[in-house]
Amino acid sequence: MRDTIAREVIFSPSPWEPQMGYSRGVRMGDLVFIAGTVAADGAGNAQGNDAREQTRYVIEKIRTSLRRLGAELEDVVATSTHLSDFRHFDDYAGAFHAYFGAITPVNTTVQATLVKPEFLVEISAIAVLSGDGR
Repeated sequence: MRDTIAREVIFSPSPWEPQMGYSRGVRMGDLVFIAGTVAADGAGNAQGNDAREQTRYVIEKIRTSLRRLGAELEDVVATSTHLSDFRHFDDYAGAFHAYFGAITPVNTTVQATLVKPEFLVEISAIAVLSGDGR
């Protein structure tokens, strides 16, 4: 018989979560997974005029989701980033470094077509909680 680990799930006001049937974040034990996140408000409208602003917005959304699941940005061990165009790389990289430069999670960055053309950046994250009760 398999031991069961409690599964905690959170949702956001994203219009895509109910449409597709996924959650914003999942925590299972000491692992926290945050879904691909774009710079969208609850109605799906883009926030930020360039990749730097959108990256900041996205990481703040990720931070909020992590906190709802008992984690912090410092617990992030891996991120995956999709850029709509690599011309945005320097702006994205500067904003990403401001948040994660001291944390240094592993990261993969690829170019991809995102859900709407106004979105320039999408980031997902995986965090591992330490055994210190956080």
